[in-house]
Amino acid sequence: MQSETPPAPYSRRAAIIRMAPILGLTFILAHFLRSAPAVIAPNLRTELGLTPGELSSLPAAIFLGAALMQLPVGVFLDRFGPRRTMAALFSLAALGAIVFAVAQGVVVLAVGLFLIGCGAAPVFMGVIVLLSRWIARDRLATGTAISISVGGAGMLLSASPFAAAVELYGWRASLLVVGVFSFAVAAALLVMVRDRPEDAPHPASTETLLETIFGVRHVLRDTRIYSFAAVTAVSVGALVTIRNLWIGPYLNDVFDLDLIARGNVIFVVSLTWIIAAVLYGPLDRKFDTRRGVVTCGMLAFTAMTGALAINSSNSVLVVTILLSGFALFAPMASPIFAHARSLFPDTHSGRVFTAINVCTWSGVFLMQMGTGAILDAFPVDELGRSPAIAYRTMFGVLVIALLLALMIYRRVEDVRPSTERDHP
Repeated sequence: MQSETPPAPYSRRAAIIRMAPILGLTFILAHFLRSAPAVIAPNLRTELGLTPGELSSLPAAIFLGAALMQLPVGVFLDRFGPRRTMAALFSLAALGAIVFAVAQGVVVLAVGLFLIGCGAAPVFMGVIVLLSRWIARDRLATGTAISISVGGAGMLLSASPFAAAVELYGWRASLLVVGVFSFAVAAALLVMVRDRPEDAPHPASTETLLETIFGVRHVLRDTRIYSFAAVTAVSVGALVTIRNLWIGPYLNDVFDLDLIARGNVIFVVSLTWIIAAVLYGPLDRKFDTRRGVVTCGMLAFTAMTGALAINSSNSVLVVTILLSGFALFAPMASPIFAHARSLFPDTHSGRVFTAINVCTWSGVFLMQMGTGAILDAFPVDELGRSPAIAYRTMFGVLVIALLLALMIYRRVEDVRPSTERDHP
């Protein structure tokens, strides 16, 4: 019968083109759901009377959920594949957006964000695992960078467009629509995504599920994991803490910008980050080093963070330039994960990436709580706004953390992309 005839195999390029739209859309939604709280943070603070510490605990719930899910996600990716793992868990993110949209108290708001963190946890790692199976190793950084930049469109949507939607319809109605749409995207992942090329040999695996789970222990014993984890935890943590949490309050408290004006600045900063993510991709092949690219990027990122720490200007133009410079050097995930991929076998890639990521999201969670504590140490005015010195102190602490993380990362040996050319 015709229904029993197996379909003709897709070429790799055709299959990638087929999968790219739904993977890109999933990545966009994951970024949007993690980034949107920054725009409405001052609104939540006013509506619910939150302190800086309480405010920081809300988006921190996203990254607590992401951190707790990383090791299970690694097992699921290696055992069940990215398609089923991403589809099942992204449904949790959709549910979380709906819970957040209808919540009437701080606890339920945090629960919604926690579910978003759990559900979005496999998106980045799932995409990287797929890329590691579908493209050559020496092009993994470029592929990852392109994926990150596509996902970054979610950051753009969470800036000016989301601010405009909030002005028109309110943040609850806007997030409710996003949550319902996210359920449809989760279902589409099952239909559109394929775990590996049909012309690629399926790696033989005699691991039982229990052995796969215990394989995490083997990965965690490799000390190189923690060098990668340190640099991702602090670099990603600094970016996410500023972009997804404090940029809105910072622009509100220090520069007195309203919702739309904040959204415009955040849009410019997010666009800079997306452009930079694309530019970072081919640098490891251009200079034939991954550790060198990350090192220079970290030094430049630290310098821009230091500039924000010493900035005393009240000019919106100046702070927009500084925040854009901060975003310009921030997207180092592509060369970092390509570096990690070069040191570990394909059969453990899911567990390696997620072992690094559990430390990354744990670092984001701790950094958000820590920066909230820093701001809490300074008195607020009658409108609940923190003083400029509080934010400058926060940026100064981030500078120290970035330098320490770079020192730890430098202990890992480099692997030149030229040694991996044409390696599947």
